[in-house]
Amino acid sequence: MSFKGMGKTVIYHLFVSFMVWDASGVDLRKFTEEATGKSSSEPEKKKEQSRVDDIAESSFGSGTYPSDSGSTSFLGGFYAWLVSSPFDYRYDDPSATLNDSEQEGAQRRRHFFPEHLLGEATVPYARVDYNWQSVDGETDANDLRIELGYKLLAFHGRTTMYSTPALGQDMAINQYYGVLRYGGYRPDFLPGTFEAGIGLGVSQIKFEEPGVSIHDSTVAFTLPFKYYPMEWFGVEFRPAWYSWDGIRIGDYDLSASVGYRYMQLRGGYRWLGFRGSSEDLNGPYVGVSVSF
Repeated sequence: MSFKGMGKTVIYHLFVSFMVWDASGVDLRKFTEEATGKSSSEPEKKKEQSRVDDIAESSFGSGTYPSDSGSTSFLGGFYAWLVSSPFDYRYDDPSATLNDSEQEGAQRRRHFFPEHLLGEATVPYARVDYNWQSVDGETDANDLRIELGYKLLAFHGRTTMYSTPALGQDMAINQYYGVLRYGGYRPDFLPGTFEAGIGLGVSQIKFEEPGVSIHDSTVAFTLPFKYYPMEWFGVEFRPAWYSWDGIRIGDYDLSASVGYRYMQLRGGYRWLGFRGSSEDLNGPYVGVSVSF
């Protein structure tokens, strides 16, 4: 065979081989499945699920749902939980786009801190209360409270001014607490919203009348509790204990409120008793609360 004939034969075989290879094609799906042992439909499903909520799928999780997937870094997820999403609002619940079984799984993965709705009286960022109390026909009190909080930590401050104009007497009681709190919307635990806390701080008492002025400050302790079984109605109990010149004082505040997010009208009763004394500063009060 001549060199020219051999060349034609080689070219013919190469052409036939190319056509056979081209006709058979490369099935990338099959290749992927054989290489990984997974169906190529799985990445699509995972991709679809990943659109649910980036924070909820982080390695640390949002304020409500820690993730098992770890699709973002731990520090990135921690930043989202701590700064970008201080509370998970119920109307922004990422589980709303999930099916029933996935929602159940998300609920089981609920984070330690429950959900919170902006403006609720429980676990607020900021809240201000003003109350007017009638002790008896001669003595009344103006009471101002403030709460500032972020997640588990809060500051509670309270100042109450008792006044008896007929005798020229005034007594101010100031209380300042650092509070460790827990609460929010936790339907698997309790209907409605709630908040329970434990606080440690100081109290300052100042009494004045013509020619007399007495000041004292001591350690104070409180166990505030709030429960709102419905969005428009709730009850609160704020016991506190401190002392004045070595005399123990029990300060108990029980109230009920009617309102909605951001503002509530309040009515309650406050008992303030001195150990061993028959003179108690007890009486009903009415007030208003503004929450954020």
